[in-house]
Amino acid sequence: MGIALIEFESFTPEYLVSKYIKCYWMIKGNNNLSSYNKTILPHNEVCMTFLIGKESIETSKNKNSINTGIYVSLASSKNYSIDFKDKFHYVDVSFYPGVFYELFKIPLDKLESKLYSIDELCIKMDKSILETLYEKKDNNKETVNILNNYFSKLFYRLDENQFLNNIKNLCINSNLEEFYNNSRLSTRQIQRETKKFTGMTPRTIQRISRFYKILEQLKYSSNPNFATIAQNLDFYDQSHLIKDFKSFSGLNLKDFIQTNSNYLQFQSKEYCHNNITI
Repeated sequence: MGIALIEFESFTPEYLVSKYIKCYWMIKGNNNLSSYNKTILPHNEVCMTFLIGKESIETSKNKNSINTGIYVSLASSKNYSIDFKDKFHYVDVSFYPGVFYELFKIPLDKLESKLYSIDELCIKMDKSILETLYEKKDNNKETVNILNNYFSKLFYRLDENQFLNNIKNLCINSNLEEFYNNSRLSTRQIQRETKKFTGMTPRTIQRISRFYKILEQLKYSSNPNFATIAQNLDFYDQSHLIKDFKSFSGLNLKDFIQTNSNYLQFQSKEYCHNNITI
């Protein structure tokens, strides 16, 4: 058998790192492709991308190609596309909502919806990790170990933050009322802090989290009952679920099921789940 044109895998971080990182992604193009396009679904996570080697990618957030380096992509309430060209190797880290702010103290409500290099954001990181990742690019286990070791050193300095935990809980239970009650701030203060921490409003985080619970039901059910899903996830009714789902996916439920291979997040069992370590 020949080598697959595209290899895609996702991995769960080690336990201590998994408090802060949802999953790692590795996407490799083994031949010189003219184009490899995928749609990225809305997400609450800020992502850090390590583009290693001499490859380049384009996204609908950036008109120009980006080259080898470390990049940051903000949370997004809308779909966007990513276009890989030629031979590429792409390693991505999905931080839980609020973690990026805690780590680098960059208010996300001040940033545009685009792909940033770490230099643009004045983030000081040891870029030698790009060479280390490139040397181990054919060994996923070693790559995961490198990422675990690298980020465990960064997270070691973080103190416990109750507001960050409240945001995580909102992602788990999608309960806005509980989130506001537990935060011990005024409504406006909570909204401002949430935007600063995540770039999103509490309501948007809640809706996107619930969207992924729908995806989880679709992923692991051979014959999903939309009315039951709507009831379990506290939608008003099935039509409310369908409308909300389409607002994020761009498709109705049945069409999405038929084309779900176009969405990397849906293909990942490590990403398309709601298990969060608190």
